[in-house]
Order: sequence, then structure tokens, then C-alpha cells
Amino acid sequence: MNARLPLSVRSLPAHVHAAAALESLTAHERSVLSLVLLEKLSSSETASVLGMTVKQVERVVASALDTVSREMDALRRAA
Repeated sequence: MNARLPLSVRSLPAHVHAAAALESLTAHERSVLSLVLLEKLSSSETASVLGMTVKQVERVVASALDTVSREMDALRRAA
């Protein structure tokens, strides 16, 4: 997002910005984060459920959190 967005968009509540940042993730990334962060599964449990290795789960979590962080920063700067 950038400063050229209408004020009505730039002044949205933080939870709306967070939802937008999460929407920037792939469905797979959202699934992994959901199992780890919301369902409180371990990396090993998540890997088993999704047919991945633990290392793959850890990489997806790190990458997805980095993406969300960058998106949130961009949204904050645009506000």
C-alpha cells in the first residue's frame, strides 16, 4: 500500500491491516501458520498432518511470518 490510497483505506483498524497481510500469503502458508499458531501443533505434528518434513514446516513458518511482517510494515508506513 502507499500514501496515494484514500484516507478511508489508510485509516483502517490494525486488525484489518493484519487480515490484509495474512491474505498476501498462499493458502498453504496460511494452513501451516493456522496449525502452528492457532491450533498449537508442534512443527512435528504439523509436518505429519500436512505430509511435510519438520524442516519444511519451519521454513514455511519463518517465510510466512517474514512476509506478514513486511506487509504490516508497508501498511503502517502507508497510513
